[in-house]
Amino acid sequence: MKHRLILKKLAKGIASLSLVMASSMVSVLASSHSEAPLIARDRFADNTDTYAFRSIEPGREKFVTLIANYIPFQQPSGGPHFFRWDDTVLYEIKVDNTGDGVEDIIYQFRFKTNTKNGNTVLGQSAANEDAVIKSLNDPDYNKTQTYTVTRVDKKSNKSKILIKNAIVPPANIGPRVTPNYEKNLGSKAVQHLKGGGRVFAGQRDEGFFVDVGGVFDALNLKSIGMNGGYDYTKGFNVSSIALEVPIKDVTRTGKMPKKPTDKDAVVGIWATASRQTTTVINPDGTREMNGEWRQISRLGNPLVNEVVIPLKLKDAFNSLSPKDDAVAAPVVLDPELPKIMKAVYGIKIPTEKRNDLVAIFATGIPVNKITGPNYTTFLSDGKPHEYLRLNVAIPVTPANKINRLGLLGGDVAGFPNGRRVQDDVVDIALRAVAGGTPFTPKTNIAPNNTLGDGVSENDVPFLNRFPYLAPPQAGNTPAR
Repeated sequence: MKHRLILKKLAKGIASLSLVMASSMVSVLASSHSEAPLIARDRFADNTDTYAFRSIEPGREKFVTLIANYIPFQQPSGGPHFFRWDDTVLYEIKVDNTGDGVEDIIYQFRFKTNTKNGNTVLGQSAANEDAVIKSLNDPDYNKTQTYTVTRVDKKSNKSKILIKNAIVPPANIGPRVTPNYEKNLGSKAVQHLKGGGRVFAGQRDEGFFVDVGGVFDALNLKSIGMNGGYDYTKGFNVSSIALEVPIKDVTRTGKMPKKPTDKDAVVGIWATASRQTTTVINPDGTREMNGEWRQISRLGNPLVNEVVIPLKLKDAFNSLSPKDDAVAAPVVLDPELPKIMKAVYGIKIPTEKRNDLVAIFATGIPVNKITGPNYTTFLSDGKPHEYLRLNVAIPVTPANKINRLGLLGGDVAGFPNGRRVQDDVVDIALRAVAGGTPFTPKTNIAPNNTLGDGVSENDVPFLNRFPYLAPPQAGNTPAR
């Protein structure tokens, strides 16, 4: 009965959400990241990927890095305005450290656009001086953005501004306008926070590597192994928020846990985007937003809304809080994708209820014989809550020893223990959904436990330093 009431409430909300989407009047780009009908029409609020891991950079082990990416499949040459954060969207990274599906800590990001010269025919760059953007405060960086980060502690109902008017680097326009991009602009946009943390907001290379075409052509992959696929995100960029904070700032006790089985060792992380419900269009064409904030995009674990949640619930799921995720539990217990795999590949799939998937995506993995006494990502009050779960007491795996398959590859610091940028979540998810893991021993056989999309790494190397995602592709240097 409770689930029906939640669905009725969501159904009523869809109408108002549609109005919010329609009022934004943004450009549309169909992509694998636009996983639900409504968010596919609101590109600048589309949350594409969320990452959470203990900082890998040497000397930063007592910090956690949280990354939320938005605005998918950005063509690097998309000038003259290029891609920018939406000033009317509230971007948030949320942390649940008690397991009830309700955020306890929120990091809020609000952006503001400023124009130096409105008389130029250009946009983000202009020939105000010599047409070259050599630094973040260069006069030729014409259309700049700044942002404010606010930390909200829901328990104490207190908020604190961590940084104000931090600057967003320009797009990587090309070697003439933005020479030595990462040295002059990208790395300089990393801002230091009080308490030792860091923050970055700006364009990065699209680090989600996947054979998109094969996946959505009924799993018509060019290869179902480690190599041989085509990375359809190659050459594109994405807008990334990267936040590094002390681990103690996200745990329920406010302390650094000593061992992985401590009660405060696991935290849940997801990201959202929200818009206000009312848009006022002024005579000069400018817009003013006001009214209640409505969540229109949400992302914790990768691929859940794309390949697990059914079409009729996708928009509702994007507006849902993890505390209400029980409404989606039936489709996790009996997902459609394994049945498609059976039809396409002729493989044997699990026939029992998929409690293994519930553990991976909705409750966390409790201590068990398979993963041993020192591994757990369990964080739940007995109900399913979909988000990334990170055990902040599990030691960091050095960058040169990371296994792309995370837990399935014996690397306990990787997915589904949080998610690092190097984790091959597509291969991991395909094997998990097919039952190709030790949690489903009857189907933990080839090809179930060797499945992949043929793309095992990003087209360009990730950074081994914050913000970890690679510098953005240059607009005048085609990479596709």
